[in-house]
Amino acid sequence: MLSRSWWCCRESLRAAPRLRQSAWPARVAAPTGVASASRAASSSSSAASRPMETWEEVELHRPKAPTLDGYVRPVGAPSQADIPREQYHQFMLGRPMKYSMELRNFLMGFGVVSFCLAEFAFTLYKLKPDDQDWVDEERVRAAAAKARIEARIKAQEEKEAK
Repeated sequence: MLSRSWWCCRESLRAAPRLRQSAWPARVAAPTGVASASRAASSSSSAASRPMETWEEVELHRPKAPTLDGYVRPVGAPSQADIPREQYHQFMLGRPMKYSMELRNFLMGFGVVSFCLAEFAFTLYKLKPDDQDWVDEERVRAAAAKARIEARIKAQEEKEAK
């Protein structure tokens, strides 16, 4: 399925009309220089023998960044390294953080988890009974209740058997 959709896309790109050199926008200059001229010459000579691939066409019409050949630094321009500390802090929108955000997030998470565990331990401490005598009393009551239930079941079975 993917190969068929890729093939259809490739065929539709091949059938698309080709851009000419005169189709360049006015604000973008056509590529100049030795490399782009040789590329344009090689693509024009090979364009007659075969259709241009999509990447070749994109590369041919991609706007190129200007080079720094012949750039002269303005006379009054300050050096980037020679700015005062106040201007640096103004550019950085205040002073840099003393502690990183990762450390702050870790400490906040650690604090929240520690608080939850402390609350859990405090709750267990507060709910712990003062003495364990009530456990023995509950065991005696449970045994008595079990004996009464077993007596009722036995009485009912004897009644059904008669």
